[in-house]
Amino acid sequence: MECPSCEEHIGWEWVEDETIEPNEIFECPECEESLRYYIDEGTYLGPQHKTVEVVS
Repeated sequence: MECPSCEEHIGWEWVEDETIEPNEIFECPECEESLRYYIDEGTYLGPQHKTVEVVS
């Protein structure tokens, strides 16, 4: 996934290692922007689509 703020790649391995759950706020390891990801199930993009957003 990419940080929407700095566009740096954040690997899902890092998210799993940090035990970050969907809808939980975390900081980008590069720019320290507050982020959150959520899983949208059953979209036209496939059975699961993960989206990352900046939290203000």
